[in-house]
Amino acid sequence: MLSDRQKLILKAIIEDYVITNEPVGSKALTEKPYLDYSSATIRYDMQALEESGYLEKTHTSSGRVPSQVGYRYYVDHLIIRDENVSEYFKYVDEIFDNKNLSKEDALKRITEFISELTGYYSIILGSSADFAKVMKMEIVPLSKNEAVMLIVTNTGAVQSQKISIPDGYNQDDLLKIIEMFDNAMYGHSIYEIREILSKEASKPRIRQMVDFRDDILNFMIKGFSRFLNTETYDSGLSRLFNQPEFQDYQVMQKIFKAIDDKALADFVLENTGKLKVFIGSENKNNLENCSIISIPYYIDDNEYGTLMIVGPTRMNYRGVIPLLEYVAKSMPKLYSR
Repeated sequence: MLSDRQKLILKAIIEDYVITNEPVGSKALTEKPYLDYSSATIRYDMQALEESGYLEKTHTSSGRVPSQVGYRYYVDHLIIRDENVSEYFKYVDEIFDNKNLSKEDALKRITEFISELTGYYSIILGSSADFAKVMKMEIVPLSKNEAVMLIVTNTGAVQSQKISIPDGYNQDDLLKIIEMFDNAMYGHSIYEIREILSKEASKPRIRQMVDFRDDILNFMIKGFSRFLNTETYDSGLSRLFNQPEFQDYQVMQKIFKAIDDKALADFVLENTGKLKVFIGSENKNNLENCSIISIPYYIDDNEYGTLMIVGPTRMNYRGVIPLLEYVAKSMPKLYSR
């Protein structure tokens, strides 16, 4: 357990490092009015924090930099939201209250504003039925080679998609397969269907019931994938690459690949209804050099979207978090026009 003094030192090092991107030494810390301790005392605690894994020592300086463990502790226990960020809320209000802007234009402007203000990459996953839960799935045959896939969601919406029946399957085969998968999909979002289908298809019980082949699995996955039409708004990738941590070409390539693979959509599934912060290796898909903050915005009880920001682990958490919280809280204005 960290002492109160060690918590103050860790907080000071992280908040200095966020600004300077330079290792922080004990001399700089003694100049802070709330760290009225000797340089020797601060050095002792810095050493203890390093040994406990909260700080790391660079080879080029006697100062310390935060580790992933240090950032996590800071976000979970030490962070105090920057009240000065509230001066920017009026600009958020101006965008959302502007009746001359379409919803799409307002979303584009707000992503640009967030990126401009923070210097990071901002994303808004538009609200849509893609996040709704599957209550019922049915196949309605149209002909020998065509059928309609129906999905009934918890919002009461019924979505349909015309699909082609793979060669070698008849309508009875499809009805039998749908009956088996219907219960497994119940209560899951459409985003989760691919994983659910793959898990169910691998069970021996199901393979014994039907001559299950990959083509029928792919046919069902493709049918569901056509429902995934969430609009995405993003801004600031070039600003992200201006950060010192992302000057390396290989690091840039990893981030590009993660975005191309739509890996950021995974953070929608990770979101449990509140703001989440993913730091370093907590992220998936080669984003270990990044921190991602994800927060849902709600239109009603059944419909929501997601705001995200991607930056270095040396992120200004105390400024970014209240900004995203305010934007998320303001988003319903766009849908009440």
